[in-house]
Amino acid sequence: MNKRIAVLLIVILLLIVLATTGLAAPPSQPDQPNGRDARVALSMTDNPRVSQELVISAIDNEQYLPSVAYNWKHHEYLVVWHDTWVIGTRDIHARRVSDRGDILDEFIIYDNPTRDSAQPSVAYDPVHDRYLVVWVRDASGNGSDYDIYGRFIPWQGPDPGLNAFPIVTWSTKQWNPKLAYARTQDEFLVVWWNEHPTLPAYISGKRIFADGSGFPSTGSDVTITHPSEPRVEPDISYNLARNEYLVVYSNGQLDILGTRLRGDAAPLGGGEFGIASWPDPESNPAVAACREADQYLVTWQSNQGGNLAIYARFVNGNGSVGSVHLIDNTTSPEENADVACDQSGSQYLIAWQTRYTNLKYGIWGRLVQPDAAMTPQFPIRHPGGAASRTKPAIAGGAANYLVAWEHERDGTSFQDIHGRLITPNTVFQPIMMRRH
Repeated sequence: MNKRIAVLLIVILLLIVLATTGLAAPPSQPDQPNGRDARVALSMTDNPRVSQELVISAIDNEQYLPSVAYNWKHHEYLVVWHDTWVIGTRDIHARRVSDRGDILDEFIIYDNPTRDSAQPSVAYDPVHDRYLVVWVRDASGNGSDYDIYGRFIPWQGPDPGLNAFPIVTWSTKQWNPKLAYARTQDEFLVVWWNEHPTLPAYISGKRIFADGSGFPSTGSDVTITHPSEPRVEPDISYNLARNEYLVVYSNGQLDILGTRLRGDAAPLGGGEFGIASWPDPESNPAVAACREADQYLVTWQSNQGGNLAIYARFVNGNGSVGSVHLIDNTTSPEENADVACDQSGSQYLIAWQTRYTNLKYGIWGRLVQPDAAMTPQFPIRHPGGAASRTKPAIAGGAANYLVAWEHERDGTSFQDIHGRLITPNTVFQPIMMRRH
């Protein structure tokens, strides 16, 4: 046999052996959520660009529940969260992040070792070029009475002359405040749910003048739901196209309901209406408004026979409900969705956590157009080998979105706040509609 041919045959045989033994195989992919086709989900043709990972905060404590707002005047985001100390109390922290991914100042918004503070929410006011941050605060020091507090934060960081101030000081417990800024009204509306000793939980609100002068003399306290049956888990979004809000919530994690309010927080459209009221338990709603479409998008998680899936429904600016759409459903749980519209008011991003085959959670997302076109689901952050990424929060900017999440630090007991910028492309495909 010709020596050259013999050498060529030996090389070919070696390549075959390497391929069949796995030594020449490509690196293995991360574990995928059960039931999802990764070849579709990871399509780079349709999916947006996902930035490098941003370490927003890595204090050696446990950090929870990020909330994000976008500042279009300075092209940056403010991320807020609560930090849990070893002594058991919590305080409110924040960090500025540019829309280019620069990690800027981190600072404390409220810190009192004898007064537990948690569950922050943030919104940006471009008229006064500052944020309002609200949170719950242990008024009694023994956990029997939680109030709502707030603080105005200038865009570049805290001003010592702008201190925390009480918003609601009732003798009952207030939970999970959510905040929106009304540009036409030049005021904020904060909503929350009340835990009452003798009544079912209900949703309330409070109007706050953005100039810092306090509250309207009349109509500042708003009862959004009547306490005849439970109403919890509120979220709120402001529609600049109409100077109106949509407040969404669940009735004890069974259905998703909503109430439209005028800019002065007066009820609209006949009061409460159903958004998702099917036999499946529906919970954890979130809402965003896209002003160019004069439209809201409401997301929630639905218990499909013991497995959680993410759904969404359009609500028109006039309060008429539109189509329901499946956002993600695998054989693993999908939960804790958030949604935001971009700064142009023309496109939504939904992000949620999903469980992988290693039983840890990662973050996934999907872009949605007001005409119900969307990208395939795409991964934002896979879990670690023994660590989860949970509770995503989103704000929409001029060129991208910032998604922040709770990030268990691998190999430790600490939990950080991480994030990524999501920059949309322009290719979309139709989405699946839920049948009822």
